[in-house]
Amino acid sequence: MVETITPVVHGGRKGRWAGDVALHVAGASLSAGAFGAILGAAGSVLGAPWGRGGLLVVVAVSGAYLLREVGAVPVPVPQLRRQVPEWWRTFFTAPVASFLYGAGLGIGFVTFLRHGTLVAVAAAAAAAGKPGLGALLVAPFGIARGLSVLATARIRAPEGGRALVGRLEAAASAPAWRTAHVAALGAMTATAAWALAGSGAGVQVGAVAAGVLGAVFAWSAGGKLLRPTDWRRAGSALGLRVPLDQVAAIGAPVAEAGVLGLVVAGLHRTAGIAGLALLLVFSLAVMRARRRAGDLVPCGCFGTVKARDYRMLLLRNAVLAVVAAVAAIWGSDVPRLRSPGIPTGPDVLPMAFAVVGLSVAAWTAVRSVRSVGRRGAA
Repeated sequence: MVETITPVVHGGRKGRWAGDVALHVAGASLSAGAFGAILGAAGSVLGAPWGRGGLLVVVAVSGAYLLREVGAVPVPVPQLRRQVPEWWRTFFTAPVASFLYGAGLGIGFVTFLRHGTLVAVAAAAAAAGKPGLGALLVAPFGIARGLSVLATARIRAPEGGRALVGRLEAAASAPAWRTAHVAALGAMTATAAWALAGSGAGVQVGAVAAGVLGAVFAWSAGGKLLRPTDWRRAGSALGLRVPLDQVAAIGAPVAEAGVLGLVVAGLHRTAGIAGLALLLVFSLAVMRARRRAGDLVPCGCFGTVKARDYRMLLLRNAVLAVVAAVAAIWGSDVPRLRSPGIPTGPDVLPMAFAVVGLSVAAWTAVRSVRSVGRRGAA
């Protein structure tokens, strides 16, 4: 689409091209603003603003896509993956087509979305429960998308327009753009979390942060345990020596699963501290690998071996460190599992039967495993 709004298409007349660019930006801005107003109205119908609940929704959605941007969790982005209709440019005049193209792009979900920032903004617009505020929140997305056609200002040939499309698609995943989205999502998450903490729900914020941290480490540990070969290959690529590579192959997923165990046990603050320690170790490993392999270092963080820019890995660890710090600061240690103590009185006999039963079960299991092993060897 972008190659149709270029100076060369307008015969080199920059005045006509600038007019169509203005219409394109207007269409994108108006449709995005209208979409935001609809979201705000829908939220109002559903009872928004929701107070702490709305802040929790914003923290959860923006935090999830923040983790996606840094490569921590694979959160899908809702999108139709469709281009705006190409026949518009032949059926309508150039100004009308430019406006319609902008209107189609302004509602990002009906086309292609590479990043989840719009999803978080849409959630905030709905949680606000005010159509005007929703329009103000979403309209900047349309403005930014509409202004992207300014990249065509120096195109003088049709081939240049087609080449620009490829460059723009590649730039959408470039570290600079990804860092910008990380910054925006991080600001949203931090602002909503701060507001939530100020509303007297500090413990809730700590619990949410601990839950997110535990889920990420559980995902990472599961990937390593389910793909042990890939994880060992990643350790070898990192240059770990024997026996350190063997220790890391087992110790890393066990330590990550331990963070989840702390969260499940109700030790949110301790889980945050443990997560910070692990992230420090992982970051030091990234820097060591960078000195050995260059800017692209092997990453086996979630069980698969991929070469990633070390700066994105450090950025991901920094984001997770913020989550861990929130759990360590605002979380609390309230153990859910308590020691039953020494049985006394009428509890002695049932406990004795339980111990005997478990012992017999363990003995039977061991004998069965040994019997199967001997038969296999035979």
